[in-house]
Amino acid sequence: MKITFRQIDAFKTVVQTGTVTESARMLGISQPAVSRLISDFENEVGFQLFSRSGRNLKATPEAMLLVEEVRRALSGLEQIKHTASAIKNFRHAQLRLISTPAFSTLIAPTLIRKFADRRPDAMVSLEVQSTDVAIEWMVSQNIDFGIAPATLVNPATRSHPLTETRSICVFPRGHRLEGKKRVKPQDLEGESFVSYLPDSQFRFEMDQIFTKAGVGRRLQYEARTTDAIARLVAQGLGVSIIVSMEGLPGEAKDYSSAPFTPEIPFNGALIWSQQRTMSAVARDFLKMVETEFSSLQAPA
Repeated sequence: MKITFRQIDAFKTVVQTGTVTESARMLGISQPAVSRLISDFENEVGFQLFSRSGRNLKATPEAMLLVEEVRRALSGLEQIKHTASAIKNFRHAQLRLISTPAFSTLIAPTLIRKFADRRPDAMVSLEVQSTDVAIEWMVSQNIDFGIAPATLVNPATRSHPLTETRSICVFPRGHRLEGKKRVKPQDLEGESFVSYLPDSQFRFEMDQIFTKAGVGRRLQYEARTTDAIARLVAQGLGVSIIVSMEGLPGEAKDYSSAPFTPEIPFNGALIWSQQRTMSAVARDFLKMVETEFSSLQAPA
């Protein structure tokens, strides 16, 4: 049996209209062409599809049974077309990101916002992990991109720089440090200090600086994210050194800040596995990052 799509289309249309003339107009072909398609289709299925009543064609009971199956099949084809279009336009796509706590508030929301402007139908998930090791492992397994310190280097991954950060000291309004143009470790002797959690690379670098300077702090409070630390400082629970870009997280009116010396390098990078094939949505996200952050020097 060699049934063609044109035969099926003609059959469905004649059942719908009841006339060869109207069917020919809807299909954009001649009336003899419609009649020939119906005749060929009847030969293929092996039974009569229509009986003539004046100028009209009446579908036989067998034809009515068959047309229901035809409609289901065509509906399936339309669904395939719809799904293919959705995939093409990223409506069924999901981009999976993972970030260290510091960059989850500093840069990840900006990246997601920019990508939403570019692909408003794409789904994006963001996970936050505490350590570089966790970021690296999950990127190698099933996450599209990681947002982590640029110092994370591995032959199995590639990276593109995202941020040029600076370290700043934040303290409550009215604190004795207000008005200082630059804060040094010695200025924080004996202060209640709000730290990143101990598994943070930035925390490690910061503690090394204070140890080397011989400065003691009261390490009373810890938090996972930059935003949480800034809000604790705003509540008057202590001072802190945080990673900052252009603006400060949290309620900036409730606390002050000043640059911190020595600078703690903590630039961010987008990382991805070289050993996994990128999805179309991941390739488009990377293209956006390379365009938006083209002014930053890519690491060798």
